Amino acid sequence: MASAYCTVLSKGRLYQAVALFGSLERVQDSCSIFTLCMDDDTYQVLQKMNLKHVTLVPVTALENDALLKLKDTRDKSEYCWTLKPIFLQAVLNSNPHLERVTYIDADLFFYSDPSRIFENQPDCSVLLSRGDIVIPSFEQEQIDMLQRLLGRYNSGFLSFKNDQAGNDCLKWWMERCLEECKNAPGEGKFGDQGYLDYMPDLFPNVCDITTPGVNIGHWNYGKHTLSQQDGRILLEDGNPLIFYHFSGYRIVSINEIKQIHETTRTDLPFVHELYQKMLPHVIRTVEKIDPAFNGFASKDDNK
Repeated sequence: MASAYCTVLSKGRLYQAVALFGSLERVQDSCSIFTLCMDDDTYQVLQKMNLKHVTLVPVTALENDALLKLKDTRDKSEYCWTLKPIFLQAVLNSNPHLERVTYIDADLFFYSDPSRIFENQPDCSVLLSRGDIVIPSFEQEQIDMLQRLLGRYNSGFLSFKNDQAGNDCLKWWMERCLEECKNAPGEGKFGDQGYLDYMPDLFPNVCDITTPGVNIGHWNYGKHTLSQQDGRILLEDGNPLIFYHFSGYRIVSINEIKQIHETTRTDLPFVHELYQKMLPHVIRTVEKIDPAFNGFASKDDNK
């Protein structure tokens, strides 16, 4: 199947994105990654890196008068989220041969080939990642409240087939994000993510991803036990970990890489240690290509 991945990227997430690109290229030979660059620095650095499977699109190529007006009313996160479905639609419009587009957040990291996700559910027009919260230290009342505010799904990985239902659903999501895309949790709405809850009821062939090892992150790793065997990372049932979502990382410097979620927890899976050891190598690689580039977060960046 001819398919492509898409991500929206600003310079504060570039180091993680370079790690993402490398991880996906290692597990899937023929991957194609369209990247919407939200600033000139991101575009210029990635252009210099000349990554084999990455197609760069400057945000100016997507923006029109209506979006520029909207840009003035939304913060950086809100504007990036707003552009996600617009970018997916633009990639489909420019590449009509594609049978599927899949959005991936820049802070994902792949450990095995994600193609099986699509192969396991070939009849689904839209594939959504469950965002069920499983945090052992939280009371059930806290978890229920967070679930209502954040939604049942996580928008860091979702896929649309280039068919009628997939295109209708993508168009609907785009329209909703243009109407409102607030960077504040609220029942039924949270950025671009809250809208995903409505998709299964509004459109046919919208499916929860059933393949194990997908989109594990700080909100749900409590229900998994990861292990390493023969160079592979496995779940407790022996299935491979396909990708982990390293949400909440802030790279302040090459020597300071912090987590802003559940900062008092000491039970993070060992993949976090591996990820933290790898990121300085990515930073050095970028520095060699463009010594002037600064993709570091500020010390008080907790958003």
